[in-house]
Amino acid sequence: MKTKYLVSYFLLLLVSISFTSCLKDHDKYWDNPDLQNSAAVSVVNGAPVSLPLDFQFNGTQRFLFQDFSYTYRTTYLPVMAGNRTFYVYNRGEKDSLFAKNLSFEVRKRYSIFIVDTLRKMDAVLVRDSVMYPTGDSVYLRFANMSPDAGALDLYIQGNNTPIATKVPYKGVSLFKSQKSAGNVVFEVRPTGSTHVLATSDEGENLYTGNQYTIWTSGFKSMNTTNGKLIVKKIRHY
Repeated sequence: MKTKYLVSYFLLLLVSISFTSCLKDHDKYWDNPDLQNSAAVSVVNGAPVSLPLDFQFNGTQRFLFQDFSYTYRTTYLPVMAGNRTFYVYNRGEKDSLFAKNLSFEVRKRYSIFIVDTLRKMDAVLVRDSVMYPTGDSVYLRFANMSPDAGALDLYIQGNNTPIATKVPYKGVSLFKSQKSAGNVVFEVRPTGSTHVLATSDEGENLYTGNQYTIWTSGFKSMNTTNGKLIVKKIRHY
């Protein structure tokens, strides 16, 4: 069984590297006749206090990673368009933790956030953009995946103008143009409040021409390493 998982991991790694490099040139990627009926899907483990996970779409082999732990994100993976059932497992286990029906359109990009703890675990499907910012700018959006934090606002530390406001649990704001910058710290606050619930790691860089999703996970009511409210950054390819 371990050998089978290892072989699957290396095959998936090769596909992922090829797929992601192609996505950097979006139009040329879709010229590949083997992938014209597919969507591009990235999966994020946003489930606090969880074990490393595996996942699978009906009609495909299980996607296996060396360590798909909390806060980890996959590259964009090819998934056949249409209605697909998405299964999530504890790593190496036979029975799924949950399953959810999702729908993908041809030639579209998506992110799936796996959220919440075992009893309430869910998958949140989000459409990603294929548009790129121009000039000395980036695109930013905010995804609230924190189960008990309520609606949240996103700020850049030192700037009183919010990036996004009133974003509910499992909600995602629209992309917004922002000047590129270095050493940026993001703050999340309860909607309408000046109280900072959590900040991102220091030294976040926003490089010209990129898209970013700033996302939260974890619980306002917890203070453990894998359970507390956190702020993370995704750079989309």
